[in-house]
Amino acid sequence: MKLTQVLSTVNQVEKSKFISCLDKLCASASEHDKHLADSVSKLDGQIKNASGIEITELFTLVSSYFKAELSEQISMSGPQIGLLVNILTRDGNSVARVSWIESLYAKEWSALEIQSELLQSEINENNVPDVLNRGALLSIYQDCVTEAFRNDEKINREAKVTSDERSILNVLADRLSISRDEASAIEHTIDPVPNNHVIEALNSLREMGCIFINKNVRRY
Repeated sequence: MKLTQVLSTVNQVEKSKFISCLDKLCASASEHDKHLADSVSKLDGQIKNASGIEITELFTLVSSYFKAELSEQISMSGPQIGLLVNILTRDGNSVARVSWIESLYAKEWSALEIQSELLQSEINENNVPDVLNRGALLSIYQDCVTEAFRNDEKINREAKVTSDERSILNVLADRLSISRDEASAIEHTIDPVPNNHVIEALNSLREMGCIFINKNVRRY
């Protein structure tokens, strides 16, 4: 479905959230993109008053920046967002009911659970001291995730992986040749991914400007 069609279908709240994301991105990108700055200036800086066609044209101009920003936000998100991204990029639907996404999420979560168990077995069986085999590398990553997650408890704070810690873990996973799915599965062994609350994760993607949610008919 084309963006102009989507904008004409969703309610004003959904449209405003997307425009807000677009507005922030345009403001940032316009500083070093004269063509984009000129396009924004034609709207007198009032993107919120732009028509669906004008918004689509602006999105086309800023799409490369949007892609980079979205990729960065997703990389800094937890495994639950990763599960949804896998579903949304693989399913091929531009429109789907939330109930359908929830059913796919349940299958994806089960697959994550199995992968976590397999990786844990590999860590336990092949983690030989002083030998950097596959199990040892996975164990190193698991230890680092454990420390990142639990170190807040030392100062009586809620255990979680902060954005700074996640950026370091992303580099570590890359250098150890651990895929994003494997990294998520390992993190799942330490901080289990919820097998429900899908709408909360969808709302996170919505805040990124990645999806729209039509709450009247429970579609995304």
